[in-house]
Amino acid sequence: MTAPPDIFLSYNREDQATARRVAESFEREGFTVWWDATLRSGEAYDEVTETALRTAKAVVVLWSRKSVVSRWVRAEATLADRNKTLVPAMIEPCDRPIMFELTQTADLTRWDGSATDEAWKAFVADVKRFVEARAPVTPAGALSRLPEPPQPSAMPRSATPSKSFSPSLPAAPSPGRISVCVLPFANMSKDDEQEYFADGISEDIITDLSKVAALAVISRNSAFAFKGRHVDLRQVARQLEVTHVLEGSVRKAGNRVRITAQLIEAARDSHLWGERYDRDLSDIFALQDEISQAIVSALKQKLFPEEKRAIENRGTTNVEAYDKYLRARALLHHQGPVELHRAIAIFREALALDPGFTLAWRGLYQAHRDALVVVAESSEQAQAGMAEAAARMLALGPGAWWSHDLRVNQFFDQRRWAEAEAAAAAALAAAPGSEVEPLWTYCILLSSVGRPEEAVEYAARARQIEPLSLRASTELQVQLDLSGHIAEADAEYERSKDLPGDRQVVENFAMFRALGRGDAAAARNLVRRYMAHETNRVVGLEDLPEIFDQPETMLARLRQAEVDPANQDSRKQLRIALWAGSYGQTPERAISALRRFALDLRSPRLGVIWARALSSARRTPAFKEFVRELGLVDYWRQTGKWGQFARPVGDEDFEVIR
Repeated sequence: MTAPPDIFLSYNREDQATARRVAESFEREGFTVWWDATLRSGEAYDEVTETALRTAKAVVVLWSRKSVVSRWVRAEATLADRNKTLVPAMIEPCDRPIMFELTQTADLTRWDGSATDEAWKAFVADVKRFVEARAPVTPAGALSRLPEPPQPSAMPRSATPSKSFSPSLPAAPSPGRISVCVLPFANMSKDDEQEYFADGISEDIITDLSKVAALAVISRNSAFAFKGRHVDLRQVARQLEVTHVLEGSVRKAGNRVRITAQLIEAARDSHLWGERYDRDLSDIFALQDEISQAIVSALKQKLFPEEKRAIENRGTTNVEAYDKYLRARALLHHQGPVELHRAIAIFREALALDPGFTLAWRGLYQAHRDALVVVAESSEQAQAGMAEAAARMLALGPGAWWSHDLRVNQFFDQRRWAEAEAAAAAALAAAPGSEVEPLWTYCILLSSVGRPEEAVEYAARARQIEPLSLRASTELQVQLDLSGHIAEADAEYERSKDLPGDRQVVENFAMFRALGRGDAAAARNLVRRYMAHETNRVVGLEDLPEIFDQPETMLARLRQAEVDPANQDSRKQLRIALWAGSYGQTPERAISALRRFALDLRSPRLGVIWARALSSARRTPAFKEFVRELGLVDYWRQTGKWGQFARPVGDEDFEVIR
């Protein structure tokens, strides 16, 4: 078989009759199947088998009493599990290898080969979804070529639409995998100020469940979009594409706390589990452990010992410090200057009670980081607070995902790209499944080094975890845009229109896409929205909505704006370069603007240098020198990961190709 098979069939030799029935049944369903009966005479068994195993979209392992003790079948299942292609089925009652106990497994023990058998039909449907989800990503070399720079006589217009794109999500849930949304628990306390406590319990259950590898858990941001609303649980499940929804309430009075919770199976709208707990507040940690483990048990999953330990680790044994941490964390979500200052103070109160409370140090770091953006006058104090908290976080939890994430930023500042990538990968591996920050970090890294095609994969995974988050949608749109998948970026833009939040970045990218395809009506509306943001305004271009479709006028005005003393800020110069690039021109100061932008930017986001509007600027010798200064050329040569925009020329030189 020259093309990669849809299915690799793994089985024990003594189960060959059943394996043949499975293979032939799959082929009748339209799948291509590789199993060792298809080997041709003279083919090298090990080489051909391994190639098929590694390239198949799904590896169907048939568990039986013989196969569970077969080192070959176990090895094939292990590799498939590592590659996220494992789709197992049990063909006779047996105890699966312990490492696969948590993997959803189809029960075909009573299947007689009938195509109408319900268990078989359900398994085929699962395998079909699995195979389709792993359709190959369009390789970078097969993408639609960028259009030649437009002539000034017409509005910018792209030559061809981008090809269809369906990212294969890393670590995406396998067919039949249980997915859960934990809705914010209702505050039933007489004191409205106890809202923070109910929210905190909800967030911690989300965190606990996301530590269970067998579960896919919706993030806090998307789950809390339903806070305070009367919702149809089935509708919530459909909207978030989950199999189960957990809801509950919290009543706190003095030193007593009552928590009720119920778990609903969405497809059947049936009550799967429910319980009420009345405890002393001093038992809150044990109570949270008990609730999380009860939910896992109700879902018929098992906890690995390390998962149980992770759930039970609350970071502190001091109940008062934990209560203050919940208060401060709730304030952190408001993002207002007053709330941030108050959050900082309360995080410090928690740390005074327990200096080793790593989560409180992390909260303090986040509060100072947000204050750096929201409260301009506190810049020096915020940076000092971040440095203090970062040092403590690294000392207390060197292996925690957020410590790896901190190292990414440190390496970014030093332009040590390979080390930043290693730290980003470590953060992603250590983080719980519902945590999107390390996904965004890895996404931004890939984009910055010229690999947005790969960044799309991580942005898509974050959007899957946070389907109602504008930030997640924005990141996906940006990476689709940078990698040239314009139609898909536009589709995600349309989907995001009802999501709450600051839409400046989303609207800006949508505007330049509309300019690129020559859609004057859409562009005019988007230009007006662009100008509504004060940060987008450039002296001399105040009447953009009236002149943007007059290329000669625009280019003349851009040349004047470029040298205007009022526009020498690096961000304004970058905007001028983006506008000029949209009309096929490269301002003299474009590379200088990029260089200053890179130096001035506090965050590591440099993906903008690969924007389509700057393609003409990238063809200049100055741009080649610029990426050398950034250390990107050394990174490309060191790793061999040249991405979409550059390629080596001999041992010393390189060229920018887009």
